[in-house]
Amino acid sequence: MVVHDDVDSLEYFAIALQTCGAEVVTASTAVDGVRLVEAERPDAVLSDIAMVGHDGYWLVREVHRLVADGGKVPVVAMTAYGREHSRARAIAAGFIDHLAKPVDPEVLCTTVARAAGR
Repeated sequence: MVVHDDVDSLEYFAIALQTCGAEVVTASTAVDGVRLVEAERPDAVLSDIAMVGHDGYWLVREVHRLVADGGKVPVVAMTAYGREHSRARAIAAGFIDHLAKPVDPEVLCTTVARAAGR
C-alpha cells in the first residue's frame, strides 16, 4: 500500500511498485491509509511523512495500534525532508525503514519487498 497526499507522487510510487510485480492499493490521506490497513491488511505500507492533516508519524502509530493483536504490517517512511525527518527519528517512531526522495525505483522495490518479507 502507498500513502501520499500528492497525486503525482502517489501515482509514481504505485506504478514503480507495480512494475516490480507488487499489487498496490493507494490512499491519499493518512486517515484513508489507516482505514485501508484495517480492511486490506497489506503486506507492507509505504508512507510519506509530511502530509496535510495527519502525518506519517500518526499513521505508523495508528497502524501499530490496529495490529497490536498480533498481526504485523510493516511501514516504510519516505520523505523529501531528509534532515528534518531523519532516519533515526523515523525508526524510533516505528517505521521499519526510511527512504529519502527522490527514490530510485530499484531501491524502492528492494526496500518494500524486504519490508514485506520477500
